[in-house]
Amino acid sequence: MPWMASSADRMPLSLVEETVLSRRKRIVVLGGGFGGSYLAKELSRRKYGLDVDVVIIDRNNYFIFYPLLIEAGCGSIEPRHCTVPIREFSPKADLLMAEIVGLDTTASEVSYQLIGDDQTRQLSYDHLIVALGSVTRILPDHIVSGVREHAFFMKHMSDAVAIRDRAVELLELANAIDDVEERRRLLHFVIVGGNVTGIEVIGELEVFVRDASAYYHNISDDDITFSIYDLSPRLLAVLPEKLSVWGTKKLRERGIRIHTGKSIKEVHADHVIDSDDQKIGCRTVIWTAGIAPPPILKELDGLPLNKFGGLDCQSDYRAVGTENIWGLGDCASVPGPDGKPMPPLAQIAIRQAPQVAANIAAVEQSRPTKPGHVALQGILVPLGRHRGVASLKGIRVHGFLAWFMWRCIYLLKTPRFGRRMAVLTDWVLNALYRKDYVQLGMRPEAHRDMCSSHSEGDETTNQDSGES
Repeated sequence: MPWMASSADRMPLSLVEETVLSRRKRIVVLGGGFGGSYLAKELSRRKYGLDVDVVIIDRNNYFIFYPLLIEAGCGSIEPRHCTVPIREFSPKADLLMAEIVGLDTTASEVSYQLIGDDQTRQLSYDHLIVALGSVTRILPDHIVSGVREHAFFMKHMSDAVAIRDRAVELLELANAIDDVEERRRLLHFVIVGGNVTGIEVIGELEVFVRDASAYYHNISDDDITFSIYDLSPRLLAVLPEKLSVWGTKKLRERGIRIHTGKSIKEVHADHVIDSDDQKIGCRTVIWTAGIAPPPILKELDGLPLNKFGGLDCQSDYRAVGTENIWGLGDCASVPGPDGKPMPPLAQIAIRQAPQVAANIAAVEQSRPTKPGHVALQGILVPLGRHRGVASLKGIRVHGFLAWFMWRCIYLLKTPRFGRRMAVLTDWVLNALYRKDYVQLGMRPEAHRDMCSSHSEGDETTNQDSGES
């Protein structure tokens, strides 16, 4: 089977490479995140008896270990210790650092463009795995406006570092001005979304900003405010109510303002409008209000999608109505035994990978596939200040023990022994010495206009088309 179909606009391989590859079947994995990278690694294991070439297509040559993302951004660990090189993690798979631009399910070909090159190339496949993860959910402008223009997100390493740089920049500016009201507006941080990500962000960022403020003599503790908004009646609705209530209480004790049953409907450069039409002055909004399937799925012809834009799959992970297209992770809606889709979490994607690999092996060996099922093992959430909440297989823990469990479990889950030791070393050094409260400057385009604006009448609503 040739690597590229022959045509004038396609780049042929050498005769030797083409001959070698033609002896083996090819599995193409779209996306090199948790699901894609773990699956590529699984497919190379001998126990499945597969003699295939595995190719990962992703625009990056690494994936993020998300549980440590906000810590990496705020300096508790080095940012590079939170990134996992795909080539190192799945050494037997090939990697194409590219953007996906098209799909021909009839010819079983993926079209892509290498990063840094505008030529469209095609790659044939025998099995296609869709593991494209998710994007931050941005609601249409008639529901919430201004998010894309003025809010920060927490999805990539550049996002985490941009938030850190933003906080330091605001501290510097606030320290240099005499207007108390403007100083408090500068140092008001609003987080939208009281889910696990939102709580992790506010817990770590609040510690970072307050500890850093000790170096700024013109800033008092009263000048710094953190607020969190969530439409649910309580924060961390995924946890049992007692743990949610305990966590909320501890956040309030730190001065964090909790607004449940409310949300934000307008985001502006220097204020937000909440669902009660109240205007709240702030200069930083961090949007963590859910995830959505990546929009690229709608541009790939032949994929069955559900009403939310996710890949519609059968219980064995095969896309509905297809024979050789499979899905896993956040972008795929795979029903469990109860008929409900499995949760879009990293721990689910990791444990789906061996089930998908086993089913692909079953198809190749003319055996029946088996329905997959991965249940939620538990939720651990750090609150900052060496406190946390955890629910693991019926065991409910809060306080220091929950925080310590979170660190131990995710340290063990960090890929590769060397990276675990690097993260552990970062934590030890962070406990012994103060952090460096400086900007990293990795994302200068993340700068938002912070010029003092006392004009209360300038409330232009920013229109946004929304993203699903």
